[in-house]
Amino acid sequence: MNTQFASVEFEKMMFNPTRVPDGGNILEEFPILKKYKIFNRQPWPKASVEEKTRVMQWIMAVYDQHTPYRISIADMNKRKIEAGRDVGFEIDDRGVFSETIENMMRGMNKTVNAKIVEFVRMHRSPKYSYLVALETSYYNLLTQIMDGDSKNVKDLRNIQTEMESVLDEVLNKDENFILRKTVYRYMEEERLALRPEDIAMKLMKGEDPILDSEIWREG
Repeated sequence: MNTQFASVEFEKMMFNPTRVPDGGNILEEFPILKKYKIFNRQPWPKASVEEKTRVMQWIMAVYDQHTPYRISIADMNKRKIEAGRDVGFEIDDRGVFSETIENMMRGMNKTVNAKIVEFVRMHRSPKYSYLVALETSYYNLLTQIMDGDSKNVKDLRNIQTEMESVLDEVLNKDENFILRKTVYRYMEEERLALRPEDIAMKLMKGEDPILDSEIWREG
C-alpha cells in the first residue's frame, strides 16, 4: 500500500492496512477477519486474493474511526478516491478507475456494502449501539402513533433526525443512499435479535444472547 501518510498515523486504527505486504493476503495478516464469513467472500466474481486484500484495505482506510484519511480529507468522495489510489486500484491514462471500482465506490456492490457494514459493526462503538437503541425507540413510538396516539409525533421526528445525524458519524459522513439503506437493514435485524423472547431462547440453549455475531446473510 503506497500511502500518502506516515505509518505512525495508522497506529490507532483497529487494523493497520499498511502492515500488509505488497501482494500479501490481508486475512493472513489479520486472522481474526477469517471468523467473519463476509470478509472471506470475493468482492466480485473471480477476484484475486490481491484484489480482495485491496478492497479490505480500502474499507479500513475510508471507514475506520481513526483513519488518517478521515482526519485529513473531509470530503467523502475525495477520501474514497485518494484511498483507492493508495491501495492500488488500477486507473487508466485519464486517471479514472475501472467501472467495477467506480460502482463499488458509489455503493452499487452489495457484497462490498456488506463488508463495510460488518467492519463498522466490529468497532462496537457506543455510537453504533446508540443508533440501534434509537431505532428501537423509533419503532416503539411509531407503533403507538399507528394505534391512534398522535401526541408523540414530534418526538418521532426528533428521533429520526437524531438517527440520521448519528449514522453520519458512524459512516464517517458517507451519504451514499444504498450504503445507508444497508446499515438500516442490519440494524433492523440486530434490533429484532434483541427481543426478550429471543434472548430467553438463546439462554435456554446455553448461548450468549449478546454475542458479537455476524448478521450478514446471503441474498
